[in-house]
Amino acid sequence: MLQEKERESTSQTALVTGAGQGIGRALALSLAARGYVVFVNDVGAGRADQVVAEVLRAGGEAYSKYADISDSVAVNNMVDGIIKEFGHIDILVNNARAEPPRPESLPHEEWWDRIFAVNLKGAYLCSMACFENMKEQGFGRIVNISSIQAYAGKAEDDWIAYSSAKSGLQGLTRSLAKRGMTSGITVNIVAPDYIETEVMEKRWGRVKMAQYAQSVPMGRGGKPDDVVKAVLFLVDSGFITGETIFVNGGRFVLS
Repeated sequence: MLQEKERESTSQTALVTGAGQGIGRALALSLAARGYVVFVNDVGAGRADQVVAEVLRAGGEAYSKYADISDSVAVNNMVDGIIKEFGHIDILVNNARAEPPRPESLPHEEWWDRIFAVNLKGAYLCSMACFENMKEQGFGRIVNISSIQAYAGKAEDDWIAYSSAKSGLQGLTRSLAKRGMTSGITVNIVAPDYIETEVMEKRWGRVKMAQYAQSVPMGRGGKPDDVVKAVLFLVDSGFITGETIFVNGGRFVLS
């Protein structure tokens, strides 16, 4: 079995998709604080640039990477550009997501396609784009951000596609874990429940957020840092692969 190689470069790198807000932003800031060169992916320039500015103000190193991760050409150009300039990608966090509410103008079938394109296909494209580089260097960490909805499900029409796509990450994760387990590459899932972010506050407001928090068995919503800690645990571990860490406030204890 291959052993994890010492990387030639002293600068470790991390690509976080959907990192312009919410959990992705928290992950980017935390990885940068650990000394990683962080590539902040987002579909648009504004949010990614704001997170990069936060990292720079804190003394870290980060770069904006604008790309629609459901587009294979955009993904390959993004990853190839990083590797050409920095030589390697050590960590990939597939965090980008599309979720309800569905725009009224978008038919249900197109909604299904879009949800799968971002949440499942996007994770696949980014993982495959990074995989060979990770294999060549004998080291890699891929963490897929899933959701409680992948396991609990929701009956509402707009949520069925989301639950299905996030559930598909299980098959993707275990398959890639098998592919990478003798090459120093681990692939795992972190599955959060209700996490209170600035995105949720803008969408729902504090009153509705408090109502959602009460639905969590522990009686409070999770914080982005709760997810970050689980991701960093998997980044640090070289002997866990193909597994899922649930960050759900005891949801399954009472089920």
